[in-house]
Amino acid sequence: MKNKLVLSLGSNLGNRYAYLIQAIAAINKSFHTTSTAASFYETPPWGDTNQSTFINTALVLYTSNSPAKCLLLLQNIEHTIGRTKSRKWGPRCIDIDIIFYSNSLVQLNDLQLPHARMQERAFVLKPIVDILPDFIHPTLGKSMRTLLSEIADDTSLFAP
Repeated sequence: MKNKLVLSLGSNLGNRYAYLIQAIAAINKSFHTTSTAASFYETPPWGDTNQSTFINTALVLYTSNSPAKCLLLLQNIEHTIGRTKSRKWGPRCIDIDIIFYSNSLVQLNDLQLPHARMQERAFVLKPIVDILPDFIHPTLGKSMRTLLSEIADDTSLFAP
């Protein structure tokens, strides 16, 4: 059985758009699929705000890989593209987060699904609304569109 995998991607170093395009191609290749991508949005940094703006997008794809295997594949893609971890919420050439794995609740040492703070972050919600506006958060019981309407939307459409 294939599960719906929803990802959030972001970049705020170097050629941000090129890093995102590279990541999407690598994800499609690693998962042997063609994902559906959202629009790209320019967004202010979150958490550590003393850094450059991000470009964010979201992807949805279907996979039979386990959540742990998905995480491993995505971390390998980040590493291959050149991500290094400098500080929490710091600048990065690529960041790929798993937001949902179908409606599953997952709690591993390094992975909690649904993503714990996604409902607080317009840079996650806005792109997801592009591709899955009516998807219901499995624990909050609200659609992506509703969750976005409940927070400030500080995103702006990015045109490459």
